[in-house]
Amino acid sequence: MDVMDKLVLVTGPTTGIGREIAYQLADAGATLVLACRDAAKGKSLAGELQHRTGHAAHVVALEASSQASIRACARECRDRFPALDVLVNNAGLSHGERQVGPDGIELTFATNVLGYWLLTEELRGLFQARGRGRIVNVASLFAQPPDFSDLQFGSRPYDGLQAYAQSKACNRMLTWALARRLEGTGVTANAYAPGFVAGTGLSRDLPPAVRELYQRRPGRTHAEGADTAVWLASDPGLDGVNGRFFMDRREIPCDLRDEEREERLWKICEELT
Repeated sequence: MDVMDKLVLVTGPTTGIGREIAYQLADAGATLVLACRDAAKGKSLAGELQHRTGHAAHVVALEASSQASIRACARECRDRFPALDVLVNNAGLSHGERQVGPDGIELTFATNVLGYWLLTEELRGLFQARGRGRIVNVASLFAQPPDFSDLQFGSRPYDGLQAYAQSKACNRMLTWALARRLEGTGVTANAYAPGFVAGTGLSRDLPPAVRELYQRRPGRTHAEGADTAVWLASDPGLDGVNGRFFMDRREIPCDLRDEEREERLWKICEELT
């Protein structure tokens, strides 16, 4: 599989590594669907990509913390497109203080976990229509096993870094659960870690002490952070590769693999949506 003339949906494409993923996939010949919270920025990026590559890009509205918005985005995609070839779940956030989203769910969990899960579930039919495709989840090396007794930090003190690390662990765990469900369909799901990319919205949201610590080491460029996502989306040698975790185009072990806990988390996502 390559992405020439393939339809690729990227969430959170207007800033950071999401923007770089969009650039690189468009340069490789893909037709982009830009799922954006800010429609004006999305239209600006679409115009830039068309000028850069000659390929039109589509814009759909997506507020990844809102289940109504996710469902509306998926409904629009189903109405406009007969099939999808690639989905890159990239949109995410980190907050220093506990906030809740439109559905009353802690914002980091609502966006980073349920946002990935629900959009993927709503769009799975568009992959099945093609009989092949790839789902790429942007995860992280910075991950902490979920506390199933308090996933939303309702009773324990809120810690933005813990909430983010937990959400990134959930991204991996749900990828493995999804990969099992995709076996034999021609569609694959993999996760990857971009490393610490300087200058993104997520890096700016880190607590000052942690941000200072990271600033002492050279951060990765947006292009370096995006590279493995683009490779997972497009490399023909990865046909059939499913349920793996990568960084720098190399598979790395994941110590979060536990089918019972993955299925428990999947069930929680079903219940919360």
